[in-house]
Amino acid sequence: MKYFKLLVFAFLLLSGYESIAQYGYGSYYDPYYGSGYRPGVDRRIDTQRNKKSIRKKKDEKPKDLSVVMTEYLGEELKLDDFQKAAIKSIYDERKDEILALSQNEADTRDVLKDKFRIISDEIDKEILPLLSDEQKKAYQKMIDERNKS
Repeated sequence: MKYFKLLVFAFLLLSGYESIAQYGYGSYYDPYYGSGYRPGVDRRIDTQRNKKSIRKKKDEKPKDLSVVMTEYLGEELKLDDFQKAAIKSIYDERKDEILALSQNEADTRDVLKDKFRIISDEIDKEILPLLSDEQKKAYQKMIDERNKS
């Protein structure tokens, strides 16, 4: 009977040690478990639940260039609805030229940069008359920053 109690105690002790060694739970907690510091699989549920998905939603379509630029300029320059509509139509007219340049692989980087600059200068000339004096100053700062790069 004495050996039986000792055998049961040893069994319980060893079976508990195996669960600690395998899963990292029990009286011993390992903060590095599964973090790359020590080998093992992180079996905590919370780490996978809180990861942000980098996949795009299936229904999400790429935004139109004219819509993106109108929204950006609308926020930066505080445009009214008439100005937004006029600027959107300006970008709609030039959208095909810009997209054709972005898909052009034959020209060198400097040639493409020059062509983009010509198109953006033409767009700027059309946008400036639509703006108030304060908006013109802010837009001119944006143009100057763009031309620096």
